[in-house]
Amino acid sequence: MRTLMCILLSAMSLSLLAQSYSGDTWKDVSKKGEGSVSIAYVETPSFVYLDDAGKLTGICVDIMNDFVTWLKDAKKVELTTNFVGDGSSFRGMYDKVKTSKGGVFGLGNITITNERKKEVKFSQPFITNFAILITQSQVPTLNKLEDMPKSFADLTAYTAKGTLNEKRVMELKKQYFPEMKVTYTTTSQETLEKLFADPKGYAYLDLAFYLEAVKMKKNIKRHPVADRAAEQFGFIMPLSSDWSQVLDEFLKANGGYSNSTRYKTILVKHLGEAGMKLMQSSN
Repeated sequence: MRTLMCILLSAMSLSLLAQSYSGDTWKDVSKKGEGSVSIAYVETPSFVYLDDAGKLTGICVDIMNDFVTWLKDAKKVELTTNFVGDGSSFRGMYDKVKTSKGGVFGLGNITITNERKKEVKFSQPFITNFAILITQSQVPTLNKLEDMPKSFADLTAYTAKGTLNEKRVMELKKQYFPEMKVTYTTTSQETLEKLFADPKGYAYLDLAFYLEAVKMKKNIKRHPVADRAAEQFGFIMPLSSDWSQVLDEFLKANGGYSNSTRYKTILVKHLGEAGMKLMQSSN
C-alpha cells in the first residue's frame, strides 16, 4: 500500500512539474551577465494579442521589452525572453505560473488581490483596470443598480469562471438581483463572443474588451452606473521568484514608468487616444 501511494505521489509531482515553466533566477543572471526567462500570457485585447503579422504585441509585451532593454543598459545584463503557452486561458496561465520555478512571468489582465498574493508574487501595478457592464445596444440603459431585477429580468449574465469579473457579477447577484441567470464561459474572449450572439446577454468585461468591440463596430452598449475602477493590474511571478525586486526597480526608475512619455505612447498605440483617457481617468 505504501509503495502504491509513493508511486501515485510521484506521478502527481511529475504531472505538476510538466504543467509548469522554468527560467533562470535573477541571482544567476546577474552573476553571469546573461540568461533567459519564460513568459506565460493570456491573450487580452490591447494588453497581449497577435498583430496582423501574427506577432505577439500589446501593452504588457511592450513593457516587458522595455524591461529587457533597461536591464541591458542599467544592469549590463543580456536577457532572452521565451513566450510559453498558447494564451487561451487565464486560469491555465495563472496556475502554471503559480507552480513554476525561477525566471517565470505571467502577463495579461491580471488583477492584484490579497487572495492571489498568497499564491503568486505581483509586480508594482502598471495600470488601473476599468471594468464595464455591457449589453447589446437595444437594451435600455440601466440608470440604477437597484433596477436590475426589473430592467434585466429577461437577460442572462455571461462570465468567465475564476476571474474578477465573475466576482463582480456575483456581487451584483447577491446585492441587487438574487434571481439573476448566470451562464459560465471559459475565457473573457468567449464571454464577449456570447454577448455578440445573444441580444439578451450582459457581462462585466475589462475596458480593453469593450474598446475592441467598439473598434469592430459591434452592436454594444456600456452602462456607466456599473463602472468599476478599483483594481490594478500587475505582472505575476512564482512565490519563490527573486525577480520581483529588480522588476519593481525598473517600474519605479526615473520617477516611475507609468509617468513616462514612453508609457503614454504605449497606451495610445494599443488603446487609442479615447481608450487611454478613459483608462487613465480611473486612476
